[in-house]
Amino acid sequence: MTMRVKLLSETVAFFALALGSTHAFAVSGSIQAEIPFEFVIGDKVLPPAGYIVDVASGTEPGVLTIRTMKSGERVMFDTIQIAEKADPKMVELVFDTLSDKTNLTEVWGVVDSGRAVKHLVDGHPLERAPEALKRHVSAIRIVGAR
Repeated sequence: MTMRVKLLSETVAFFALALGSTHAFAVSGSIQAEIPFEFVIGDKVLPPAGYIVDVASGTEPGVLTIRTMKSGERVMFDTIQIAEKADPKMVELVFDTLSDKTNLTEVWGVVDSGRAVKHLVDGHPLERAPEALKRHVSAIRIVGAR
């Protein structure tokens, strides 16, 4: 009898862990956004289009991909974790406009925290724009994007 109780409690603990992991995964995933302007990631200039942003398959959440919904063209880019926003469930892309370039600088909603895009200009991190020069593009969470 004691063995059955122990086995039952281990089984319940295993399923609770599995359900907890599923819940954690559910708060992250692919996001989709319609970006109505040209923008830059690294040395790539991307046109206005519909895009899907996701974690690059088989990598840590530090490497993300963005691909056009129409052609499937894909760009991978490095990111670093940034502090949480007031609304952690916010799903959006943030762009900084400096000089004549609009750079993707933040991604919110692909993983459990925000991700800052690592841009280098002549080997130095990209200077961030003041809030007034930032463009926020709302995105939606999608399921089964791969």
